[in-house]
Amino acid sequence: MDFNHRKKLENSIIMKVKKVSFFLLAAGMLFQACSHGETEETKSAQITVTVQEVKAVEVPKAFSYSGTVASVKQSTLSTRLMGQIDQVLVHEGDKVEKGQLLLALRSNDILARQMQVEANIVEVTAAYKNAEADMKRISNLYESKSATQKEFDDTRTHFEMMQAKLNAVNKAKAEVTEMLTYANIRAPYAGVVTTRFVDAGDMANPGMPLVAIEAPGLFEVNAFIPESEIHLIERNDTVNVILNGVQGAIAGLVSRISPSSRFSGAQFEARIVLLPEAHQTRAIRSGTFAHVNLYKGIEKKVLVAESLIIDRGQLTGVWTVSQTGEALLRWVRLGKQYAEGIEILAGIKNGDRLILQSEGRLHDGASLQIN
Repeated sequence: MDFNHRKKLENSIIMKVKKVSFFLLAAGMLFQACSHGETEETKSAQITVTVQEVKAVEVPKAFSYSGTVASVKQSTLSTRLMGQIDQVLVHEGDKVEKGQLLLALRSNDILARQMQVEANIVEVTAAYKNAEADMKRISNLYESKSATQKEFDDTRTHFEMMQAKLNAVNKAKAEVTEMLTYANIRAPYAGVVTTRFVDAGDMANPGMPLVAIEAPGLFEVNAFIPESEIHLIERNDTVNVILNGVQGAIAGLVSRISPSSRFSGAQFEARIVLLPEAHQTRAIRSGTFAHVNLYKGIEKKVLVAESLIIDRGQLTGVWTVSQTGEALLRWVRLGKQYAEGIEILAGIKNGDRLILQSEGRLHDGASLQIN
């Protein structure tokens, strides 16, 4: 390729590059002009809003504790006997009446002893009546000088012996009757069976749990109070209790407070009697985890109405007015729920302006017209 032809080719390439650069520059200027025009137009469109200055308000100081729901009246039934279980007549969830038979142990030996004791009672009773008649007869003869002192003494001794035997067999009968009560386990009160520990054919031992029942309708919460806050709670204090599956907070009354934490790991046990509404009572179950809220004293909190909270994925924010008078979405950290609103732990402070209402869609940097 000669020099002249090469030179022409280079000039042609340079011209093409210049043309492309010119078009790119023109497009960039046009885009910038359009963007500037849009920005100016956006800035000129103001959104009318209603704002309120953030002020901390006084709210009751809240203390929270955890606990477990239990029936106020509950029993775990056992026996003093050792023997094989003959039959179990109830299952979990069964309603029982007071005195209803729940479980029976095989008691043939006790029944045999009972029959023997009853036979002894018949025999000793007859002998006692005979001795009593003799005593009356000899006493009359002795008073009329028709019986000797020895006859009188012997008759009285025999009568007292029969009297002692009669008392002994009656006590034996009471003992057998008591043993039968431990062979036939009955409900001590009307309630619901919560746990059945054994089945027919199992061996029962003294003190071994057999059946657990509880009286429905009256429940309490066993809560644990740390030693740093035990001075805050007193008997007859009112609290709010939150239970899973129960609508609304349940009123509670502190009925007992343990004076020692020796066996509860530096925490004091408190008993709280629940005072539920009728619709709440049906949903309460023993063993349910409970949140107990105690309100003592006053403190200042920044509260925001729940309707003003904005959720963006895992973040939570509120619309505020920036120092330059534009809309600003501030991310906040939420705290406890109060009747007046939700506590704001971080993100806004006293003096900040909160947007309550807007006549347009807010976005960061939006120009605002404040009413």
